[in-house]
Amino acid sequence: MKFLLIDFKDNPTVGYIDYSPESGVDFFNRKEFSNIADVIKNYKEESCILIDELSGEDSFITVAIKRLLDSDYKLTTKNITNAIKTIDSSGKVTSHLDREKYKRLSTPIKIEIKSLKQYFDNFSEWSFENYLKLNNFTYKQYQAIEEGLTLESK
Repeated sequence: MKFLLIDFKDNPTVGYIDYSPESGVDFFNRKEFSNIADVIKNYKEESCILIDELSGEDSFITVAIKRLLDSDYKLTTKNITNAIKTIDSSGKVTSHLDREKYKRLSTPIKIEIKSLKQYFDNFSEWSFENYLKLNNFTYKQYQAIEEGLTLESK
């Protein structure tokens, strides 16, 4: 199976991912781009995998992408490693939260090209947080299927 890949991690690139359970994930035909509107216009796929600086190491990206390619509308989660605290209006720490109960949303993410176009109609640079705010209706009913890796629609 062949999927479009858009990478905002370092220099923006576009290319493809080939995936099969037997051979795993293979990245190919990656090339830099300077205008996302040209990518959206020139590639006819309905969805893509998007990675950025939140995606982490290549080994994690490969495992996460394998999970994403198995179904629609998934995004990646990671364990939280920093302390989580509640702070009152004066800036005083009022409690320490159990970070084991929380997950950090991350990329890679499988998205529809039309939602990417809508995002760039409103923003000039990629921001995962802004993308989720704009598309929260798409992702709000997801649940974790494997701790620390992916979220999946019911």
